[in-house]
Amino acid sequence: MWTAILPAAGLGTRLRPSRYPKELLPVVYECIGDVEGVRPRAVSEFALRSFSDAGIAKCYIVISPWKSEILNYFGDGSALNMELAYLCQEEARGLPHALDLAYPWAGGSDVVFAMPDTILTPVDCVSRLRRLYLQTGADLALGVFPTDEPERLGPVVMHGNRVLRVYDKCPSPPARNTWGFAIWGPRFWDLLHQQLQREDLKGGREPVMGDFFNLAAEIGYDVRAEFFQSGSFTDIGTPRGIRRYLESVPLNRVLA
Repeated sequence: MWTAILPAAGLGTRLRPSRYPKELLPVVYECIGDVEGVRPRAVSEFALRSFSDAGIAKCYIVISPWKSEILNYFGDGSALNMELAYLCQEEARGLPHALDLAYPWAGGSDVVFAMPDTILTPVDCVSRLRRLYLQTGADLALGVFPTDEPERLGPVVMHGNRVLRVYDKCPSPPARNTWGFAIWGPRFWDLLHQQLQREDLKGGREPVMGDFFNLAAEIGYDVRAEFFQSGSFTDIGTPRGIRRYLESVPLNRVLA
């Protein structure tokens, strides 16, 4: 069984003073049927549509109590041909904990997760990584994209399609790329969940997903990646990211 997860419980501090949910920023417009009209498309719809196009019909969206607008916007998911359910994270504790909130419901599933404030191309990247994941029998697979600012993202060192190491906000990045989304199965789910319980006991710095990706590779899990060399990774969660995206797409562009 396949499940998608969209973690949308963050504080969005990078866009302050705006307190509007960044996941609902209307970054592009699309035609409505045959009439002369358009509607805005929220940035998080890109991830949800990529899940749906890959044949994944069920998604958990992790929200916080102050982001009920996301539930109101997407509802039950019927407009996207998906079944949506919502999990509430009372306290912002970072990405790994937000994802782990879905473990009691999706722990035995194959999972795909992407960030709700990013736009990834090609549009079929989730489908393609899912195919690699199934063909290789991997425990974990990463979608990797070129970037001109790897020092603030998550560069991946690869040998063929095998992942050797993942970095996080490295001042001297070893590669000009970044992971953008991930697929994993029950073995990695269990590893992530168990390690987070230990992290809670130890305290210390807030863990990042790269920590768990590296641990999986170090202990012998099959960790793969597909590098979308002609693809793109756009982070809409920062003022700079929004500006760069709007500069790359004419303001009057309408998606048919």
